[in-house]
Amino acid sequence: MVCCRAVSGDGLRTRERGAPLTSSVVPALGRAGAGFLVAAGLMLARPCAVHAQEPVPSPTPAVPELPPDELDFQGLTSITLGSGARAFGMGGAFLARADDGTAASWNPAGLSYLRNPEVSIVGARNAFDRGPEGFEANDSFVGRTPDFAAFAYPLELGPVTGAAQLSYQRVFSFRGSRTVDKEGFTLATDGTGGFDVLAIGSGLQVSRKLRAGFTLNRWLNGYHQTRARTGSRRQRQELDYHDLSGWNVNLGLMWTPQESVNLGLVLKTPFSGSLRLRRERTDFFSVSDGPEVITTNSAERDDVSIDFPGALGVGASWRPRSTLTLSSDYTRTFWSKGKIHNFFTVPQTPVIPPNAVAPPPDVFPTLPYPTLVDLEQTDTEQLRLGAEYVIISGRLKWPLRAGYFRDRQYFRDGTGIAPSFNGWTVGGGILAGPFLFDVAYVHEYGAYVDTGEPAGRAFTRFQRFFASLIYRHGASQ
Repeated sequence: MVCCRAVSGDGLRTRERGAPLTSSVVPALGRAGAGFLVAAGLMLARPCAVHAQEPVPSPTPAVPELPPDELDFQGLTSITLGSGARAFGMGGAFLARADDGTAASWNPAGLSYLRNPEVSIVGARNAFDRGPEGFEANDSFVGRTPDFAAFAYPLELGPVTGAAQLSYQRVFSFRGSRTVDKEGFTLATDGTGGFDVLAIGSGLQVSRKLRAGFTLNRWLNGYHQTRARTGSRRQRQELDYHDLSGWNVNLGLMWTPQESVNLGLVLKTPFSGSLRLRRERTDFFSVSDGPEVITTNSAERDDVSIDFPGALGVGASWRPRSTLTLSSDYTRTFWSKGKIHNFFTVPQTPVIPPNAVAPPPDVFPTLPYPTLVDLEQTDTEQLRLGAEYVIISGRLKWPLRAGYFRDRQYFRDGTGIAPSFNGWTVGGGILAGPFLFDVAYVHEYGAYVDTGEPAGRAFTRFQRFFASLIYRHGASQ
C-alpha cells in the first residue's frame, strides 16, 4: 500500500492519498494489496521568500495542519497478510490453505501440516507509479527487500502432532527509491530498513477436524530516509525511526468439516510500539549578490509511540480433487484505531536575523495514524479469491496459480469515501524432491478523486514480484 500526499497552496495543509500494498505499510500495507509495498512519502512545503519563516503548525480538533506526512507506508495492510510466492500467487487467499513454511505469517494453525524440518526464504521486489488519470506518471518507486525467513521443526506430543517455528518477517519495508516530479522541482527519497517481526510459534492438530496455532511476535528495528528537493528552493531532510519495540500475538484456527474443505479464522491483536524519532533539516537559500545561505535544524524524541491496529480474518478452501484448490478470504484491519503519539516536525530556521536560533520542534500529542490529518480514518477490508492447479510430470510437480483481490483503503478521497482498488495475481513453481521454488506477480490498480494540486482523478498502479525457496529436509517428493 502506498500513501501519496498532495500539498495545498499554503504548503502546510495536506490530505493523504493512499493505495495498497502492500501494508503496512505497509502493511500493511493496504498489500498483493492489503496490498502492498511501496515506500515512504516525500512531499515538502512550497518555496518561500528567503527572509520568511514558515508558519508554525497549529492543529485543530477538525483537521490538524501539518507539513506533508513523513510516515507513508509500503504495504500498510500487510499487517493483515503474510508472505510467500505461493500464497500471493493465489491472490493472498491463504488463511484456510496455509500449509507450508510461510503459514505462521498467515494462519499459524497451518504449521500443524509440517512433517519435516523446513527452511523458508522469501524475497520481494516492489514498485508503483502514480499520476493524473490518462497522463504519464509523475510519482514512482522501486525497491527490493528480504521479506521472510523461517525454520520449522515437527513436534509429536502423544496423539497431538504439529510443528514449532522461529521466523523473521519484514512487515513494513522502506527500502527503495522514490521520485516525484512536479512543475519546477523534483522530490527524491532514498530509504533503508523497515519495521520487522521476530516470531516464535506453533501449530498443532488437536483433533481429526481441528487445528490451532499461535505466534508471539516481537516488533523491532526501524528505518532511515534521506529526502531531497531540487528546484527553486532546495531542501534536504534526514529521518531516523529507531528502535521500534512492541509485542503482539497472532491466533489461528482451522476446521475441516469434511476432507476436502478447510475453514480458517485468524486474529491479530493490536499493540502499541515505542520508538525514537530523530529529524534533521537543511535549507538552502540563494541570496542576490551573495553566497548561498544554509540553515539547519534538528530534534529527537524517545517517547514517540504508534498504536498499531488489530485484524480479523476468515477464509475457506475447497479441494475438489487432489490437484485443484480453490480459496477465498475476507480480512478487516481496524485502522480507525491507529494513532501516533508525540509525533513532531522540525520548522525551518530563519535566515534573518543572521545566526538566528533554530526554532523548537512542533509536537502533536496524538494524531490518527498513518493519515495524520484525517480524524475519520477508516478500517480496511480485503476480499481475496485464488486457485491452484498442480501438473504432475514424473517425479516433478508444476503448480500453476491465479487470483483476484479487492482492497478498501484506510484513507478518504475527495468525495469523502474510502476508495477500493482491484488486483490480479499469477504464479507458478516447481517441486523437485525436498525443494520447492515458487514465483508470483501481483498487479494492483485504482483511481480516486484527489483534492491536491492539481485537483482531479489520480491513477495508481502497484506491482510486486515474490520469489520463495523452501527446503524440506528428508522429503523425497
